[in-house]
Amino acid sequence: MIRVLLVEDSVTQREILRRLLNGDGAFSVIAEARNGREAVELVEQCRPDVVLMDIHMPDMNGVEATREIMRRFPVPIVIASATLKKREMDLGLEALKAGAVSVIAKPEGAVLLHLEKIAPQLREELLSASKAKVRRFAAPQLSLSPPARPTVDLSARLRDIQVIGICVSTGGPPLLLEMFSAIPKPYPLPVLLVQHISFGFEEGFARWLSDSTGQPVSLAANGQRLEPGIWIAPGGWHLTLASRTRLDLRERQPADIHCPSGDPLFESMGKHFGANAVGVVLTGMGDDGARGLLALKLAGGVTLIQDESSSLIWGMPKAAKQLNAAVLELSPEQIVRVMMEVAESKFANHGPTIP
Repeated sequence: MIRVLLVEDSVTQREILRRLLNGDGAFSVIAEARNGREAVELVEQCRPDVVLMDIHMPDMNGVEATREIMRRFPVPIVIASATLKKREMDLGLEALKAGAVSVIAKPEGAVLLHLEKIAPQLREELLSASKAKVRRFAAPQLSLSPPARPTVDLSARLRDIQVIGICVSTGGPPLLLEMFSAIPKPYPLPVLLVQHISFGFEEGFARWLSDSTGQPVSLAANGQRLEPGIWIAPGGWHLTLASRTRLDLRERQPADIHCPSGDPLFESMGKHFGANAVGVVLTGMGDDGARGLLALKLAGGVTLIQDESSSLIWGMPKAAKQLNAAVLELSPEQIVRVMMEVAESKFANHGPTIP
């Protein structure tokens, strides 16, 4: 039984969420808080397995409470954002930066039917969060000096790289923020990104990531030319390559567990770029990206996974390792070094142009 601290200022919504969680069978609501200040106190007293926290509350909001809890009594936190308006999305993303595991959008209003709509996703997010390895939080800083180099020399293989693909889930936003801040700006190659995030947050996430890192980050569009920049898969669409020069957005199929998914992205990279592509699977629960990474490796691509010690949840990288899909298992610092070496090679070969 996963012990949940419920933090919500609305009495009605607390009642609804308590009923949803206690009726699930996997969760037990052990305490409830009306604001962030109470939440900090109850985390210390009750030591829950996971916290479900509203973003807007009196006295201390969800971002401030997350920051304080992660500084004093680290515990997995799932943030519930009331709306998908810009300010609320930005607050949710700031909570991720402060150490929250994930953010989920809840419908506006307190009608039981509306909140029940998020029950499946809420269950998945809380289960995933409960498995996360959280630590006393300080804003992550990648240590790039002295150089952290891969255990296998990739230099010769990195000279002709033309595209990089990344698949990441739980724990991704703050990690990507640090990684993209550490690489050259603007990055001279296209980076195709599949980030599992609540539907509707993609545009806000792209804007937040761009503003925070100084990189050009945008949602990908169907048929657009493959150009340097960081291109994020829109919600409900698979981001793939139609050719060496064009992107292709594919509709979700009934059998798809994830959409967007890293598997079709990496498979298309293998098909169109082969040895000229780098694929990376970062922290996250489940096995998304593992099968596609193997296809890319078999096509000659450079395939990397995040190491266990640095992963918030070592699920997706582990699945790729079990398939023998990765050329190397690296720390985020080492992955950044690979991306920097690719950029240096690109500039040495007459600048950032796409063939």
